[in-house]
Amino acid sequence: MPRVRRRGHGLGNELLPWARAFLAAQVLDARLLAPAFGMNRRGYWRDFYTAPDDWIYQRALEHLLPVVEFTESDWLAHGGGDVVSSFRSFATERKLFDRDFFVLVTDGLWGGFRHVEAAREFMRSTLYTSRYAAHNLIQLHQRLDARKIQVAMHVRLGDFVPQVAVDQYRKVANASLPIEWFCNVATALRQAFADDWQLLLITDGRAEQLAPLTSAFRCITTADMTHNDCSDVLALAAADLLVCSASTYSSLAAFLSESPYLWFAPSLYAHPEGCFSTHGFAAETQDPNGPTRQAVDEYVRRAGIWPARGAVIALEGRIPASALEAAAQRRALRRASSDLVRSGVADRQQAGD
Repeated sequence: MPRVRRRGHGLGNELLPWARAFLAAQVLDARLLAPAFGMNRRGYWRDFYTAPDDWIYQRALEHLLPVVEFTESDWLAHGGGDVVSSFRSFATERKLFDRDFFVLVTDGLWGGFRHVEAAREFMRSTLYTSRYAAHNLIQLHQRLDARKIQVAMHVRLGDFVPQVAVDQYRKVANASLPIEWFCNVATALRQAFADDWQLLLITDGRAEQLAPLTSAFRCITTADMTHNDCSDVLALAAADLLVCSASTYSSLAAFLSESPYLWFAPSLYAHPEGCFSTHGFAAETQDPNGPTRQAVDEYVRRAGIWPARGAVIALEGRIPASALEAAAQRRALRRASSDLVRSGVADRQQAGD
């Protein structure tokens, strides 16, 4: 059971411990419960077919059954990394495989998306089979031109604090990114792709906040759709290029995606070795050899030859050629005319003719 704290959090924050609980349930062959979305102020119980009073049942379970908590400290004590391996070790030590009745609880964003990699398709399918997602995505499908490069931009404004000075973004949590950055990125995309691209704008911003962007660029939006949190994150993930906000929601979309994505440089931690990450080593708490430390060491060993999927973009909005080329390649792979199973054709040279 993924435990909901206070009045709940945003979709990305709720999905991560839910994915962890899903993987634990597979290891134990146990029943998985959804988060108590009846407590969530965003009303996600409607999306995921749970009851508005589900929290009463879950609290009762914790009173009636023995409770076992799986925490960040437990995860690290059993090797960290892939949560399937660490949880199996934890469950063996606690003799959970020999017990019949107990409730396992877990919460928090520790471990990041990397440690629940095995639950990626669970997360995607859970979002798609939510109550409103398929309907919204079919509507959106009719608005997009499949022939053009699809760029999805997540502009998080509504529940974030106003933008701060550029040098403050690593210090202030949940701050809106400058609308100037999104405009500069869009300008760079127009220079690179001319008319061969389209901009899908996913946002909770007000019209006056978005005016510098929407007045200069034609935007396809989902603003008229209701209950669109699940469908919007899937739409972001499906784009050929994703422009992220500094939020867990954007991180979730990038995690579910296979496409290149752009991240605002001032919100990242700059390592003296010449690379960036979403945090410094301090965020890896008790693990001195965590994944970011390993990634920096590998970066140094490879002497800067580093084909990263996430491109770091400064306020000026200049986009590296590698990210633009990757987006164009993603579009090329979507073309039905070059896809055999979509009634397309393949080059004879591939067969050695």
